[in-house]
Formats: sequence, C-alpha cells, structure tokens
Amino acid sequence: MRHILAVVFVLQASHCLADGNNVGNYLAPGRADRIFAKRAPTDFGTFAVDCQGSEGACNNACYYIRCQASQDPDANKIVFIGPNGNNGEADLNRVESGCNFNNPSSGSVCTNFPFSQKFSNPTATDYQCDEWPPALHQQPQPFGTRPYANSLRCMPGGENGSLGSKLGNFVNNRGNYPGRPGGVMNRDDFFRVDFLSNIGTADQSKVNFCLGQGTPNCGSDGMEFGMTAKPVGGGKISSYYNSAGDDNRYALQNTVYSDLYQCGVEFERQGDNDFQNVLLSDWQNNDVQTTLSCTLNADGDTCILQGLPNDLQIRRTGALGSKVEFEYAPGTSGTNVNNFAWDSETSGNGRGPWTDPATDPNRQPLRYCKVVPGSAPNTEDTKCWFPCYKNQDGK
Repeated sequence: MRHILAVVFVLQASHCLADGNNVGNYLAPGRADRIFAKRAPTDFGTFAVDCQGSEGACNNACYYIRCQASQDPDANKIVFIGPNGNNGEADLNRVESGCNFNNPSSGSVCTNFPFSQKFSNPTATDYQCDEWPPALHQQPQPFGTRPYANSLRCMPGGENGSLGSKLGNFVNNRGNYPGRPGGVMNRDDFFRVDFLSNIGTADQSKVNFCLGQGTPNCGSDGMEFGMTAKPVGGGKISSYYNSAGDDNRYALQNTVYSDLYQCGVEFERQGDNDFQNVLLSDWQNNDVQTTLSCTLNADGDTCILQGLPNDLQIRRTGALGSKVEFEYAPGTSGTNVNNFAWDSETSGNGRGPWTDPATDPNRQPLRYCKVVPGSAPNTEDTKCWFPCYKNQDGK
C-alpha cells in the first residue's frame, strides 16, 4: 500500500509539472492541511441579541464594546473557537480573562473575598463571573498579550448563563435567525453581535452601558473590573488573599483606582463593654497595632481604630453575643472608594476567616467574620476580613 500511495503522489506531482502548473500550488503529503486547502471562514452575519433575562451579561458586553475596547473596530466580532469547547480552549479563555483560576483549586473571582465583597452585591451568595469577550471567542494567549483586558462583572447565575445559551444557540443554528447562513458554525467562522436592536425587551435599568447611559468617560460603575496581573499560569486566589505573593490582581476598569486588596481586624470582647487586644492587618498582610482597645458602654456607641490608610469604626449593637457593626472609611460612602460597611454576622460569596479547618463542624466559610467563644469565661474572639486599597484615596 505504501508503494501505491507513493506512486500516486509522484504521478500527481508529475501531472502538475506536465500541465505547466505553478509548483508552488502543489501540496506535499504529510498533513491534511498540505493535501487540502484550508477552508475559508464563513461570515455568519450579525446576531441581534434579545437581552431580556441576560441584562447583566449584555451590560458587561456593551461596556467592553463601547468603553474598554472602543478603539477596536472588531470589538463586537466573535471568531468561533470550534465545537466542544475545542479541547479546553474555552476553559483556558476563562482563566486568562481572570474570571476563573485553577490554584489552589478551581474557582471564580466572584466567589472569593475581597472581590465578591467589593465588585459585586456584597451579600449575594449565587453570583457568577461573566467575561467579555466570551470564552467561545478566539483570543490571544496568555493574558499579557491581549490588547485589551476582558471586562469582568459579577452577576446572578441566571443572567450569566442566559446570554451564554443565546450565543450557543446562534452558533449551532438553534432558532430563527433571518439572514444567517445555514448549518452549524466551525472554527474560524465569525459573526458580530448587536445589543441595541432588541434592547427594548430588557430591563432598562440594568443595561445602561448598552443605552449609552453609563458613567462619564466610560469609568467603571463600581461593578466593571478586570484582571491586572496573573503571576501563576493557571491563576490563583488564596484565602487569606496573598497580595504580596502570586495571587491574581484586579482593579476597577477605566478609573484612577489601583488594585483591590484585603485588610483584617481582630479583637477580644471582654464582657459587654470592653474590646481588647485589637490587631489590624494592612493590604500587605502586615500586623498593625495602633489602637489597642476600646470601651463601648452603651448600644450605639462607636470607637475608631487607627493604623490603616483609613479609620475603621466599630459600633456596639448589644450585649456580649450580639453583632458588632463595622465601617471602613466611615462617613464617606459615595466619596471614598475605600468605604465599606458590614457586621459580624454578614455573609457573602467567598472564603472568609472561618473557612478552615474543614474539620470544624461549626465553621461558616461565607461569613465575613469568625466569632467564637474566647479562652476565658465571658469573652468572644472576633476576626474579620474586608476589602481595602493600598492608599487612603484608593489611587
């Protein structure tokens, strides 16, 4: 058989020469793409997306197209990676976008403190990360070679999955799409997305960037963020967040603000009134001991803890065993990006100080704070993690 194939190829080559064909057009054997010319990509036209039920994801896509990559004429173009996630390419795109990570195990930025506290609904427990361009689009690898960082946004899983399903239906020709060529898309085929033609069906309050009613100068609305660094190939977000190490870094997009970090506070409550042995941890995980104690004699009394770039206020709400309220950069809501308020019973979508050990039957990983009985009678030990910036103004 090998001799027969060799003769066939020799005859084909001889035929090319005999007919006076350009030898450069002859494809030598060895690989399929040397025998058959590569198919030309097919233009599948424009997909007019119905954003009803997909508002968060549509808004994120519009932010990328109108703001993040506004100078790119192909910002609304999707070049398909191929079927079946093309052997892990879709998963790699999610990691390189910053939405997902693989160390120490797989996870999402929207299910990890401090990012789910600051760049999301801080008490949501079902939010997912959406990235645009989407994972089904061919993108430069690795992360640092991309001309524009992916736009990331945390949102309810239903809104995230809804747009993904609609894109998948268009790719696989499941539905009625006037003007679209027939058949299923293959790798390198492409289409463009239009989020305006059908925007009237969506909740208008959730698609401001599609309507051109977003923030001045396309700054983030507090929810649009992107990855700024990925020191580890598979991405990494630790608990406690390791800002000085090799964890991914993230920042609000198109703003003056720098990367977001994590700070901490711990103390021992002795009886109803006394808060002793106060210890703060800054954005580099360094311990800070400036204000060592506070006495709060009545419900509603507050104390200022100093040592971080901004003050941290604690407020008594009741006797020992009741929750304690916290506010970082107190009184600056809407004017200081550092401002953040919570209490010792607040839960969110992350891995807080009560995540480990896994053998603890009472652990509550979603809590911002770990509150347990102290070593002495009539005492409680409290430890909380919260989002913060390196500098007082977040810049």
